[in-house]
Amino acid sequence: MLFRSNEGDNVLGIGIGLGGVYGFSGYNSQTPAFGIHYDHGFRELSMGAVIGLGGYLGYKSYAYDIGINNNNYYDKWSITILGARGTFHYDLFKVKNLDTYGGLMLAFHIVNSTNNLPNGYAYNRNYSSALYASLLAGAKYHFTDRFAGFLEAGYGVSWLTVGGAVKF
Repeated sequence: MLFRSNEGDNVLGIGIGLGGVYGFSGYNSQTPAFGIHYDHGFRELSMGAVIGLGGYLGYKSYAYDIGINNNNYYDKWSITILGARGTFHYDLFKVKNLDTYGGLMLAFHIVNSTNNLPNGYAYNRNYSSALYASLLAGAKYHFTDRFAGFLEAGYGVSWLTVGGAVKF
């Protein structure tokens, strides 16, 4: 069946995030938000749903370069997210080739910051590394029995991720 995940399926998805969770603004360069997720169809339930278990890795960075009194300074931030997630796949809309799912992720957000700004110019950012729990919801549209495009919303490295997934 192409329209949902099955017990024993392994899916690897790679996507680009839209919108930043950390809300940095005014930076003159940044990387796209990258996210990779893995999902293993762990258990099929009698109602036709599948419970999945897997992981998540996300990355985003920001940089601000500024010249002050003929000196070049920078303020750089990066966020790496490592998480474990559980998913609940259910044929919500009864659309052929569509796998809809929701889930929960427990992830550690690793926040790094470096700058060489002179005293008095440092930004007041109160971001620090921490453990977060978050919800997610998504859909994969299967173009073949092995390849799908996906759209996922949730609190990861971005609010919305679009990408491709491979089932193996």
